[in-house]
Amino acid sequence: MVVKLKLQRKGTKNRPVYRLVVQPDRSALEGNVIEILGQYDPLKKSELLNVDAEKIKSWLAKGAQPTDKVRILLGKAGIMPLVDVAALPKRRTKGEQPAEAPVQKAAEVVAPAASEVPVAPEAPAA
Repeated sequence: MVVKLKLQRKGTKNRPVYRLVVQPDRSALEGNVIEILGQYDPLKKSELLNVDAEKIKSWLAKGAQPTDKVRILLGKAGIMPLVDVAALPKRRTKGEQPAEAPVQKAAEVVAPAASEVPVAPEAPAA
């Protein structure tokens, strides 16, 4: 069973507060919390993350995997090394397809344009 460090949303409408929790990988966000490790309030500038660093380090030593957002927050708090945000994989929306190479049309593949056809030089007249 893979265990993850996740953010669980609490608070009211337009006033989010998140708990940093330890949960099994496939459990729903609102259920089956193993342990609450701290709290994150994105609206307060002074207190970025209020967590128990020793508990987090012990869970990481046991093999718990933080989600991308938790990894960024722990890096800012100095608990983990800083993460390059650009290197993280982008999440796709529901209808979005993975990026692929552009597809050429059949006419472009079979016959090149007339300006691209090489012309043989004419032989001199005798």
